[in-house]
Amino acid sequence: MNPTEVKKESEKLILDRGGEILDWLPILERTENMRSNAELIDRALILNALINIYFEAPVPVIKGWIEQYGLVSSLSEYEKKLLNKENEDLSEQEKINIYWYIEALWALMWAGNLIDDLPIDKHVEDYQAELCPNLQKGEDDSRFRQTMRIRTQEEMFKMLDLYFRAHWYTRNSLLNNHSTGNMNDSVVLERRKALEWVIDNTLDWDDIPLNT
Repeated sequence: MNPTEVKKESEKLILDRGGEILDWLPILERTENMRSNAELIDRALILNALINIYFEAPVPVIKGWIEQYGLVSSLSEYEKKLLNKENEDLSEQEKINIYWYIEALWALMWAGNLIDDLPIDKHVEDYQAELCPNLQKGEDDSRFRQTMRIRTQEEMFKMLDLYFRAHWYTRNSLLNNHSTGNMNDSVVLERRKALEWVIDNTLDWDDIPLNT
């Protein structure tokens, strides 16, 4: 895998979708520290559980589910604080942050081979919830554990490179008040965050560098 060729492929995809590129954005370095399949599954399960809070599931119920399936040690510090609150104590910003987990989860579902592609110009598909444990019906964690299989390092690197370059475009356009069409800066950011986390196990979920 040639990182320079990966860069060229990413740039072509962005241009084909009406975006812009910055030629001197750095070439990403490969890392040998990719997450394990178990880590990927645990993080996806946590995100899926927390998303239910946005849709007004009682926080204690979600916390109990996370505890029941042994996921507490995989929570970030920010997430632990959320789970120690009551629903009415959550700020609007905290609710918004939880909502955007939907896009991060979609990226993790791609990383785990539950979906085939992760286009930079499309939101999550309506069937996302059907692929995830249904906590309202008391579904356990077995579906993700039986079906998620982490993609290769090459696949992960190529997708991260694409989202890194797309993030420059959406952020630059936002700063300059330019339309990005179907490419949404928040969508790209949340997915890039998830991809960065998967490909580098030294990163803290609450503090992932997202500079461009």
